[in-house]
Amino acid sequence: MRVAAPPDEEGRLAALYEARVLDTPPEDDFDDIALLAAEICGTPVGMVSLVDAERQWIKAKVGVDYDETPRDESFCAHTIQDHDVLEVPDAGADPRFAAGPFVLGKNFRFYAGAPVVLDGTHAVGTICVLDKVPRALTASQRRALRCLARHTAVQLELRRYAQHAGTVADRMRQLDRMKDSFLAGVSHELRTPLTSIRGYLEILLADGFDPETSQRFLAVMQRNSDRLLRLIDDLLTVARLNESGMELHLAELDLAELAQQVTTACRPLAEHRDVALHNLMDRPVLARGDGRRLGQALNHLVVNAIKFTSPGGEIIVRGTAGDEPELVIVDTGVGIPAAELPHVFDRFFRSTAADRMAAPGPGLGLSIVNLIIEAHHGSIHLDSEPGVGTTVRLTLPRA
Repeated sequence: MRVAAPPDEEGRLAALYEARVLDTPPEDDFDDIALLAAEICGTPVGMVSLVDAERQWIKAKVGVDYDETPRDESFCAHTIQDHDVLEVPDAGADPRFAAGPFVLGKNFRFYAGAPVVLDGTHAVGTICVLDKVPRALTASQRRALRCLARHTAVQLELRRYAQHAGTVADRMRQLDRMKDSFLAGVSHELRTPLTSIRGYLEILLADGFDPETSQRFLAVMQRNSDRLLRLIDDLLTVARLNESGMELHLAELDLAELAQQVTTACRPLAEHRDVALHNLMDRPVLARGDGRRLGQALNHLVVNAIKFTSPGGEIIVRGTAGDEPELVIVDTGVGIPAAELPHVFDRFFRSTAADRMAAPGPGLGLSIVNLIIEAHHGSIHLDSEPGVGTTVRLTLPRA
């Protein structure tokens, strides 16, 4: 009785699973359809059944007390092969079904089923009726089965749309929260250095300071100006990527040399925060990429590690050559909760640790890193455990 899967099996199952109806409790809308099918066709059994990968699951039923059967044993596995009514006047005389459990075990002789079709393409189940005596449907009964099958498809489509609408609504709420958080964060990021610069300007304009004090004030102003420029650069980078993608200037490069440049540049910040920064890349690791962009990505990752590693902690940068050159940044920082890991590459996402530690930044760094690595057809993986630390792995195309 086994029948081959339809040609659209993958899409058929995807459409069925999107409806999220399998293994749900009874519902009046579907129960009424099963009852109407049995009443109209004059049979003791009516069912709304759905065929998944291994079974026929019965959403609604009249006249039977079981909830599912193996797919290989079901009439409905044959019905979903086509988009029209399958009628078996006498299953006992049909070689496809005569030796099957529905005939020999349950003593059913008559079957008729209309496929439930989603997207105008995928038959995901049936409206079917059964009887223990051979018989035939009238033309009007066949039309009624088709009508009930279309009504069932509408019910399932409504479920799919509701699921999709719910997902979209959740995403919109999330985007609204991210927008509000972004506006608050950017406002704070802009206001803080600007307030500092303005304050020191007012003091300098008052005059009367010795050159050493003036130089110290100017150094503070320069640091705050650099902070503003980094923020604006990040915002412009994301805006450009949204509009036209990323233009790369690809060439062979040594990731070990790149790591040396970045760790050297970041070491003063690490020393200021009493964090040990170790570069263990002592051999060439050749890859193909845009040195400026990859340097930008690695700088973001190392600075991020420094920001979230407590004094006395350490950061290790290492790499391996091979079919997929790899860069690894390991820190002993605060870590990221498991619930936040799926969102760390979202634009404007700030972790609870960032908010708790009042770490500067609008939440664009990891998003930019991810975009740079994706543009190189590489991959980035982040593992983290609160209180233990974070490991980031970058893989890139080989030179």
